[in-house]
Amino acid sequence: MSKSNMRFLGWSNIIVNGEGSDLVFDPFYRKMYGADWAKAEDFDKVSVICVSHGHHEHYLDTPILAQKNGAIVVSSPEVCEHLHKHHKISSNQLRPVMPFEEVTVNGFRVTAFDWHHRPINYLKFFQGSLKAASSFMFNNIMRSPWRARYYGFVVTPPTGPIILNMTEGMNPLFSNGELDALRRHFHPDILVGGHQLTYENEVARCVAKTGVKKCVLYHPHEKLFNQMKIVSAPVTEVVKAVNRTAPKVEIILPKPMESFAV
Repeated sequence: MSKSNMRFLGWSNIIVNGEGSDLVFDPFYRKMYGADWAKAEDFDKVSVICVSHGHHEHYLDTPILAQKNGAIVVSSPEVCEHLHKHHKISSNQLRPVMPFEEVTVNGFRVTAFDWHHRPINYLKFFQGSLKAASSFMFNNIMRSPWRARYYGFVVTPPTGPIILNMTEGMNPLFSNGELDALRRHFHPDILVGGHQLTYENEVARCVAKTGVKKCVLYHPHEKLFNQMKIVSAPVTEVVKAVNRTAPKVEIILPKPMESFAV
C-alpha cells in the first residue's frame, strides 16, 4: 500500500496532498477561541474542499478559500446552496452530493456518507464562558448553514490509500450497522476522526468496526472546550481504548500544524 502525505492544521482541518494540488477537509484558520494555528497561505495548493457540515468552525473560511483559489467544494446541497446564495460562489465550483454519490475532482475520488452529530448541551457552553458561547451561537445561527446534514467522506487520492474521514461522527449515535456498511462498501485503509468528551470507547469501536490498518486521531475542539471548561478524556485513555479493541491498528496523533505520512 502506497502512502499519502497529510497535514493536520488544528480543529477538524486536514490537508491531503495530491499530484500538483491538495484536498482539504473543513478548512478553518482564523483566530478564534484562543486558537492561532494555520494561515491562509497554508492552503495555497488546495483545489478541493470537503465540508462535513455547516457549523461555523467547519465552514466560515470555506468561501474565502473558494474565492481565493477557485477550489471546488464537495458537500451537502445545503452547504453548497449557502455558498452560492450568501457568498456568490459560482455553481461551477460547487459539487453538491448525496450519500454514497461519488465524484472525481482534480484526481481525488470523493464519496460522502451520513453521520450523526452528538447532542450539544448549550447550557454547559454558557456556564463555561458567556463570551465564547455567544460567539459560537451567533456564528452558527447567523453566518453558517448550521442545519445542513452531516457528512463524512471517503477519499482516494491520485496515489495512496483509501481514507475514511469520520470527523466528529465517532459517538454513540453512529450504529454498528452503519459502520459495517462503510467497511463493506469502501474497504478503507485509514480512518481519520476527532476524539472528544468521554467517547474514547466509541472511538475505539469505530476504529475496530471499520477494519482500518491505521487511524489518525485529533481533538477537534481543544481550544473551544478549554474556554468553555468542557472536559474530555485524556488522549492516553483514547489510545488505551483503541489498543484494547483494535490492538493491531497503528495510531497517529498529530499536533496542530504537523505533517505526516500514512
